[in-house]
Amino acid sequence: MQIIPKANTLRKSVLLYRGIRYRGGYGVHSPFVFNLIKKVIEERCSYYSFYDIELVRKQLLFRDAVITCPDRQKGKMRSRTIGEIVEREAIKPKHGALLFRLTNYFKSKNILQLGPSMGLSTLYLTSYAPGLRCIALENVPEFADIARIAFDKAARNPIDLRTGSYKDLLPQALEDIKEVDFVFFNTLYEQQNNVWLFNECIKHIHDGSVFVFEGIKASRRMREFWKEICAHPEVTVTIDLYSMGIVFFNRKLHKRDYIVYF
Repeated sequence: MQIIPKANTLRKSVLLYRGIRYRGGYGVHSPFVFNLIKKVIEERCSYYSFYDIELVRKQLLFRDAVITCPDRQKGKMRSRTIGEIVEREAIKPKHGALLFRLTNYFKSKNILQLGPSMGLSTLYLTSYAPGLRCIALENVPEFADIARIAFDKAARNPIDLRTGSYKDLLPQALEDIKEVDFVFFNTLYEQQNNVWLFNECIKHIHDGSVFVFEGIKASRRMREFWKEICAHPEVTVTIDLYSMGIVFFNRKLHKRDYIVYF
């Protein structure tokens, strides 16, 4: 007899509860957060760039060239087609669309990304307008090669893609960018370094900086990491979307942690 429900069943139950309890900005009294929920998080309009980016995804999915790269879940090298890698590793369209809406809403100009997610998330981050600066750090060279294919096809702004260890690359990237407007942490498989990465980026924030984290509920360590972020003295407002987390540092906002259905 199974007492504990399967992980997928439990996740569906949690999302169902969130959909009932936290939909539509219910219980949110902050005008800043309420407007963000209604105008950005819950917006479902499809922007012109989405079609181009998803077309790149489809083209990558049909690439059958085989490359050997790390299987980050199992911790060993594995040969897979580019299409298989993109299907498994690339950001979901729903999450990518949210990144686009966030950078568009806050008019972020200096963007830093840790883990380009096959380049598709980078395209979403940087497609809302020309004249943006983006530094993308990738610690898997094979994934960086796939990202370059995506950038060549649809990048609206120049992407400064750097390959190597995040710990080696991040200090110089932050020095080059000075103040970060937007940072996307796609670092689910860097759990041992996440606290360090976060603390380094904190040194280069301003009141309008926005951090977004992928996979905040994906594992026990990621859940603990999210709690550390929420408790950080520089952090004022956090939004828990279950699959993603959004962090703000504006000192005019009252410190509070929100849960929002997404």
